[in-house]
Amino acid sequence: MALRRPRGPVPRPAPPIVAPATTRPAATNSVSRNMTIALIGNAFPPLVALFSGPILAQALGVDGRGAVAAATAPLALVVTVATFGVPEAVTWAIARNPALARNASNRGMLIIVVAGLLAMGAVALSAAWLSGGDPTVQQLILVACLAIVPNLLVGVFRGVASATQSWRLVALERIVTSSLRLAVLIPFWLTGTLTPLVATIAVAAMPVTGLFVYIGRMRTLDPRAFDVPREARTAGLLSYGLRIWVGSLSGILLSRLDQVLMTPFAGTYQLGLYVVAVSVSELPLIINQAVRDVTFVTDAADSVDARLASSARISTLLSGLAALFLGITMLWWLPFLFGEDFRPALPVAAVLLAAVVFGTPGSIGGSGLSARGRPGLRSVSLLIACLVNIALLIVLAPMLGAMGAALATLAGNLISSNLNLLFLYRRFGINPLKFYGVRRVDFVTLREYAKRFTRRRKR
Repeated sequence: MALRRPRGPVPRPAPPIVAPATTRPAATNSVSRNMTIALIGNAFPPLVALFSGPILAQALGVDGRGAVAAATAPLALVVTVATFGVPEAVTWAIARNPALARNASNRGMLIIVVAGLLAMGAVALSAAWLSGGDPTVQQLILVACLAIVPNLLVGVFRGVASATQSWRLVALERIVTSSLRLAVLIPFWLTGTLTPLVATIAVAAMPVTGLFVYIGRMRTLDPRAFDVPREARTAGLLSYGLRIWVGSLSGILLSRLDQVLMTPFAGTYQLGLYVVAVSVSELPLIINQAVRDVTFVTDAADSVDARLASSARISTLLSGLAALFLGITMLWWLPFLFGEDFRPALPVAAVLLAAVVFGTPGSIGGSGLSARGRPGLRSVSLLIACLVNIALLIVLAPMLGAMGAALATLAGNLISSNLNLLFLYRRFGINPLKFYGVRRVDFVTLREYAKRFTRRRKR
C-alpha cells in the first residue's frame, strides 16, 4: 500500500548531519559531547544492576527476588503515571526559552507534589491486590510507596538540567544513585543480613539522593520572568504534559505493567525469572536512551530531519551489536552470575533483546514528534501498542509465564515504533525507510565521533 502524502507544506531539504569543518563544528561537537556524557550516565544503572542483580538473586532466591520486584514495580509504574508528563513539559518549555527555567520548574514541582500524594494513597489502597494476597509483599509495597513523591521531584530536577544542557549533572545523578544502591546492598550481603525489606528500601530510596545533586543547579536558575508565555504556565505545562503523558503512561505500561501483573497472573517465581531477563535487555537501552534524550532537547531547539533519521539508524546499529553480543555471551555468564536456578530466563532475555532493537528506530522517531510539538501523536502510537500488549499479557502470561510477557512486549514495541515513523511521515514528510538500515554518512558520523572522543581523551 502506498504511503499517503504528508499534510501541509513539505519541509525544506535538511542540511547534512555531519557539517563541514567550516560551517557547524561547534554544534556538531556539542551534540556528540552531550551524547557521550548521557551515554556514560545511562550506562551506570544497568551496569550496577549486573552486580546488584546477582547479589539479590543469590541472597534472596527466586521467590525472594520476585517479592522485591513485586514491591518496587508499583513504585516504578507510579513514578511515571503520576508525572502527567510534567517533567517532559518543563524540559520542552525551557529548551525553547531558557529564561523561563525558574517559572517552569516551580510550577512543575507544585503539580508533581500534589500528584505524588494522590498516587501514594492509590498504591496504599491497592497494596493488598498487587501483593497477590501475600501479607509480606503487601508490607513491602507500603514501604516502597513512601518514596513516590521524592522520586517524582527528581524527575523535574532532571528535566531542568537536561533542558539547560547540564548533561554532566544528569550523568552524575545516575552514577551516584546507582552506586549508592550497590554500596548499601554489599555490606548486608556479606554479613548474611540482606532481606527483602532491606533490598526494597535500597531500591526505592537510593534514587531520592539525586535531589542533592541538582540543588546547586536549581539555585543558579534565572529569576522568575514577569512576561511568561503559556507553555511555561501551569495550564501550558499541563496541556503539553498531558499530551505526552498518555504516551509516557503507555510506554511505562509496556515496560513495567508486566512486572506489576506477573505476580497475580503467574506467581513470584515467574516474576523472578522475568526481572533477571529484563535487567539483561536493559543494557542495549543505554545507547538508545542516551541518543533519545539528547535528540529530544536538540531537535526541540533546531529540527533537522537528516540528523533525526541518522541518529535513529546509528542508535539501532549500536543497540543491535550490543544485543547480539549479550545474546551470545549470556549463555555463559547469566547462569554463572545469577545461579543455575535462573537458566530458564535465557530464552526470555533473548526475546526482550530483540524487542529493544526492533523498537529503537521508532523510539528516536517518537522523540522527534515530541520535540516538534506533536507529543500527542507519539502518545497515540504508545497507547495502541499498550492495549495490544495488555491483551497479549492477559492471554499469554498465565500460560507461558515470563516468556508470554516477553512476547507481549515484543509485539508492543514493534507496533509503537512503526506507528511513530508513520506519523512522522504524515506530519513532517520524513520517509520511514530513512530510519532503517545503515548509510555511508552514518559511518562517517561514527568515525568523526570516534576521532573527537579520542582527541578529548588525549588532552
